[in-house]
Amino acid sequence: MADSVSSVEGGECNLAGYLTGDRALLLDVHSKHEVLDRLIDCLAGSPEVASREELAAGVYEREKLMSTGIGLGIAIPHVRLASVSDLAVAAALVPRGIDDYESLDSMPVRLVLLIAARSDQHAEYLRLLSRLSSKLKDDCFRERLFACSSSAEFYAQLIEK
Repeated sequence: MADSVSSVEGGECNLAGYLTGDRALLLDVHSKHEVLDRLIDCLAGSPEVASREELAAGVYEREKLMSTGIGLGIAIPHVRLASVSDLAVAAALVPRGIDDYESLDSMPVRLVLLIAARSDQHAEYLRLLSRLSSKLKDDCFRERLFACSSSAEFYAQLIEK
């Protein structure tokens, strides 16, 4: 996207440049594997991702290194791949939580943000990860996300500046 870099410059994190309404999901799933597969399928259907197989392999390889469950009910699986043309995000809200995500704080994961970037988008990718992590540490913002009852509401909260 032409304005992708401006979406993570400065102090704000605007997901609108990377996330579309059809990639913000409200899911009733029970496992880490299920939520990752749904997000991989979702992102694989986007124009930025050329290979579902490479995306899936990258996501699961990253999870083998260390769980992307960062705590506070949040997971941010992330990959950089040659088969991705530009940074893209898919998000899932799982109201009941996922117990087997192996989060750093051992709490159930309720929010999963899958980030895929082109292999040479290192700086932009790190800025987005950093800004997202900071924004998600805000208790009020996190609680607004967790309280969403529809995909449309979830998307609106995620892209709010």
